[in-house]
Formats: sequence, C-alpha cells, structure tokens
Amino acid sequence: MNDEKEIIMSVLLITYDNSGMKLSLDPVLNLIQEYKHVQLSDNSYAIETDEKTRTIFKKIMPFVTKSAHLLVVTLVKPFSGPVLEHVSEWLSKHLPED
Repeated sequence: MNDEKEIIMSVLLITYDNSGMKLSLDPVLNLIQEYKHVQLSDNSYAIETDEKTRTIFKKIMPFVTKSAHLLVVTLVKPFSGPVLEHVSEWLSKHLPED
C-alpha cells in the first residue's frame, strides 16, 4: 500500500495593475517566474502550483500598492479565446478538467 499523497496541481490566473512600476523592477513578476507559468497578456499570467489561491494572493499583496488591482482565480478546462498558439498549448497541457 502506498501512503504517499498525490500532489494536486492547480493553474491560477494572476492579473494585476503595476502602473508606475518599471517592468524590470516588478517584484510580482519575479515571484511569478518562480513557478511554471505563461504570460496571457500584459500583467496577466497563468501559473501552475500546488498552493492555494489565497496563499498566492497573500504572497503577492505585500508587493502591490493599496490602490492596485489584483485578482487570483483558479482556472479549469475548457477555455476559449483568441490566444497565441504557445499560450493555448500551455493551457491545454496544464489546465485540469472541470
């Protein structure tokens, strides 16, 4: 009998407003790059993680201003939209079924 728990990975959408911040100095982007990720659009990324949505949100909050907009949402298949081919391939590979 195997007592190891299966690690369930989620894909989270992270979208935020970093206006006034130089992209090269963006600490949120530095945090995102620690995960398997794909950029969906300016300041919108999908990351694969075994951490909870709230945990990722709390990790990012110290790096954004009080007036910034931040949204962290769990993603599942199916998805649709006019995305670049590499984004579609990444999402197809990493998104779990609903």
